[in-house]
Order: sequence, then C-alpha cells, then structure tokens
Amino acid sequence: SFLIALCVLLSAPAYAIDSSGNYAVWGTGKKSCFGFQKDVAAGETTKYKHYMKGFLTAYNIFTDKTYSISGNMDENQILEWLETYCEDNPMASFESALTNFTFDNYDKRMKTAGGGVGR
Repeated sequence: SFLIALCVLLSAPAYAIDSSGNYAVWGTGKKSCFGFQKDVAAGETTKYKHYMKGFLTAYNIFTDKTYSISGNMDENQILEWLETYCEDNPMASFESALTNFTFDNYDKRMKTAGGGVGR
C-alpha cells in the first residue's frame, strides 16, 4: 500500500507543501472522518459534496494526464467510498480521505474526455 502511494506520488505532479511537509487545509476538509460520518447519518451531506467536487476538480486540473480521477464513479459512489474509508479511519480528516481516494483511484482515472480509462 505504501509502495503504491509512493509510485502515485512520483508519477503525479509535485504537491505544494512546505519544507516540513505541511500544507493548509481550508473549510470542510478539516472535519474529521468521525464528524463526516455523524453528519452523513443525519443526512447532512451538502457541504461535503461541495468540498469533494472542488477538491476533485482541482485534482483533475493539476494532475497530468487526468481528465477525471473518479473514472466512471458518480457523486454517490464516491461518498460511499469515503464513508467506508472513514469507518476504518475515524480520526483522519475529510481531506485525507479524499487524498486517499485519489491514491486508490489513480490507475482507474479517465485520462481523456472521451471517457476511456487508460487512454
């Protein structure tokens, strides 16, 4: 798993972090996975969907050879993936869950607008 993440990082553009490996996380991304799960159970997903869409759009813009990191997944399927991740990692941030989504889906991403994976 670490090796896969390392390979993705090496094949993706460099992340803009400071010399200590830190970067600012704004808004809903700071929420814990536990908080995310609690809000989802209460039917409060709107702020997470907005944050997720912005995060993934920015990823698509700044990642070479990537049209859509989510491949053929729709918004609800991505939220389900995030819920599963957060069940296993309740202390992780929502931003961290999304980052791990990109690691997990990198090989399945759409590379062109034509929709083909691996094109």
